[in-house]
Amino acid sequence: MDWLKRFRLLCTALLFIFLAVLILTLHTRSDRETSWVEKILLEISSPLQQKTRGFILWMKRVGERYIFLTRVQQENEALQRMVSALRQENNRLQEAILAQERLKKLYPLQAQHPSPAILAQVFARDPSSWFKTLLVDKGEGEGVSKNMAVVVSEGVVGRVIEASANTAKVLLVTDPNSAVDVIIQRSRAKGIMEGKVEEFGILKYVQKSDDVQVGDKVITSGLGGVFPKGLMMGTVTKVERKRPGIFQYIEVTPAVDFSRLEEVLILGGQP
Repeated sequence: MDWLKRFRLLCTALLFIFLAVLILTLHTRSDRETSWVEKILLEISSPLQQKTRGFILWMKRVGERYIFLTRVQQENEALQRMVSALRQENNRLQEAILAQERLKKLYPLQAQHPSPAILAQVFARDPSSWFKTLLVDKGEGEGVSKNMAVVVSEGVVGRVIEASANTAKVLLVTDPNSAVDVIIQRSRAKGIMEGKVEEFGILKYVQKSDDVQVGDKVITSGLGGVFPKGLMMGTVTKVERKRPGIFQYIEVTPAVDFSRLEEVLILGGQP
């Protein structure tokens, strides 16, 4: 038979083992001396018994090792899930702490403004490079209306140009369509700050005789009925008086980093 030929070595080993076990059993049940046949069988079967016993012990160790590694892997996966959950919780707590710190900077500004001031979250920006606008999560339902000033602790962000029930669109002061009446804080020179496509504004209509220097602070004048007086607009970074005409060319870097805006304060009108 084919299967017998294929497994003849295994069958022979099992036969010797069986005979050895049988002889040992008979030997233990009687007090007779071991015959030479039994001694030969024991001598032949002993190495096989040792290898079989070693194989069984090896299989036992492999099984125990597998069970141990499986348990360790399960524990490791559970620990990884726990670490991931703790990291997420830590990130949420860190975000809450940072948001609270940002809001703390807005509270004094909110308290200084007699009219209702509304805290809002920025949730979208205009992706184009031609318009500088953003969307906030407060609208007419919370009292937001067109031409309300939008500020942060660092300075002016812009003004509301559209408002729906729950959202509002804010035109940034760096947009070319923005124009804010301002003054130089040090010399009190007056002008109009207009936005540019680039991240800076142009201070227009400042006469060449007015004292304006690089580093001067630019603040809102309070004229126009949108922005209260004294809000920070930015810092003068470039002054040119040699250009043709009666006005200076002045560039102003805004006080606000618009790329990092997350919360803003919408002012309800002039104090």
